[in-house]
Formats: sequence, C-alpha cells, structure tokens
Amino acid sequence: MRVATSTLRASDANGRTLDDPTDTQVHDLFADLNARRPFAVVERLDREPAGQFYFQLHLDYVGDQNPDADEPVDVDYDIEFRAGGPDQHYHARVTGEYSSAGTDLAYIVYTVYRAWRTGDPQLKTLLPWELLTFDN
Repeated sequence: MRVATSTLRASDANGRTLDDPTDTQVHDLFADLNARRPFAVVERLDREPAGQFYFQLHLDYVGDQNPDADEPVDVDYDIEFRAGGPDQHYHARVTGEYSSAGTDLAYIVYTVYRAWRTGDPQLKTLLPWELLTFDN
C-alpha cells in the first residue's frame, strides 16, 4: 500500500497550515493577509533539497494610514520565490503603480503564484525579479 504524501504546504503568520491546498484555499490565504498576519508561504515538499523550493508573500502597508481602521488602505506586496537554493532566490515588489495602470494587485499576486505552482516558464517575465544575495 502506497502512502500519499503532500506536495505543497501553505502556512501563514498565525501558524495555520494547509497540506496540498487548492488554488482557492491559497487565494483565500493570501486574501486574509493583514497587519497581524502579514505573510504566507507555500512550500514544495516534493523537491530536493528540502526547504529550498517555496513562494513567499508579505503584505506591506504604505503611507501614513491605520490598517486597523475600517477604510481602504494602500498596500504593496513583496514576493519571493526560491528554486533550489540561495543562488536561486528571487524577489519582486508589487506596488500601487500596477493598480494605477488599472490592474488589481491581488490578481497580479495570484497570477504569479499560479505560474510558480505550475512551473510556468513565464514566471520570470511576469515581474521585474531581482536575485537576492545573502551575506554569510
């Protein structure tokens, strides 16, 4: 008998964890980000080396505003993905400039996530990615 293993694991800043989340569950996880839960990570569990393949999203409130107030707020998203190790760790920031062009920021984030999840080669052209370097 073969034991099924998860291929993806999503989690947020509160420790909520979803094994093999559907696209809808990840969409909802991203939509639930706020000042108290500002980040979410989706990790590939079926790739080696373990812990080196993931998609990370961080919500960043910009400007002088109160994220706890019951009014619209301006946010940017920092997106990172790692594809095998620190030499393949990329970062991009989705800012209000995208929304001023008529594109919903959450739609951009979700489109990039789906490209990462499916291994779409267009991923690297969807945003102006920067390779992150880490000092030892």
